[in-house]
Amino acid sequence: MENTKISRLATAALVVGSIVGTYFFAGPRNKKRRTDVVPEYNDELDTNLITPAGPTFAAVWPVIYTGTLGLAVHQALPSQVENPRYEKAAPWLVVNYLLNGLFGIFFSRGEKAARMAANAVTVTQLPTVLALHQALGVGQTDVPEPERTFHRATGIYAGWITVATGVATTNLLIENGWREPRSRAVPYAIGLLNVLGAIGLTVSKRLNDPYYLLPFIAGFTGVAAKQYGRNNAVAGVAGTLALVAAGAFIDSVRKTSPTPEAEQVDQEAAETMRADMAEEPYYIDLD
Repeated sequence: MENTKISRLATAALVVGSIVGTYFFAGPRNKKRRTDVVPEYNDELDTNLITPAGPTFAAVWPVIYTGTLGLAVHQALPSQVENPRYEKAAPWLVVNYLLNGLFGIFFSRGEKAARMAANAVTVTQLPTVLALHQALGVGQTDVPEPERTFHRATGIYAGWITVATGVATTNLLIENGWREPRSRAVPYAIGLLNVLGAIGLTVSKRLNDPYYLLPFIAGFTGVAAKQYGRNNAVAGVAGTLALVAAGAFIDSVRKTSPTPEAEQVDQEAAETMRADMAEEPYYIDLD
């Protein structure tokens, strides 16, 4: 039991350290603004037509980090030591945030080898974050708050790394010299966006996790905003996919949320049970 407590505290400390380290050390060397990117990345990000606009990253990562910080702290509480989901998830949480810290180190550098390494780390994270998602039982287990909120954050994390993997894979091709003229780059981008959209819808349904779709909505919206006026065909497809993903998200949440009628039935059943218990005669055996 004591070893488990220490292990959980160490996990929380690693997650906090990784997030803080990434924030402070993954920024550009010139430190002008925390949202800036190392200048050498600009060419890669502009060449890759499926890269979302910069504000997309600034909107998504704080949600992921806040949810993961909550998860890390909650799993370390004494009351959660015997939580079997946290026991299974802890190793994957550690692996994910070791990789997160490694990404931060590479992303802060501008040379080609570091850029390729950062993209490779992103691709490597995908199976580990899906393993974390499964270990926590997201979409498979009904859990109380605040664990339910952390499940949603994990779904968002998994969805974002899926989107990022598509971007990173294209970045790796670009870094290896795969640069096509606009006449060929646009059809490729449109095709990849459609593949990502299909993956998002299919995996979300398979995982029974509508929140996995939220990063796809954000990512597609970011691509549409960035490409509007530059490559309107790409912007149009991305915008359409964002609307489709949003519709699927709303429909899935509506189906998984309890209806007012169901809540009323449960409340009436509870009241009936309390009334029956109140009318039940009580006997005291004095023998």
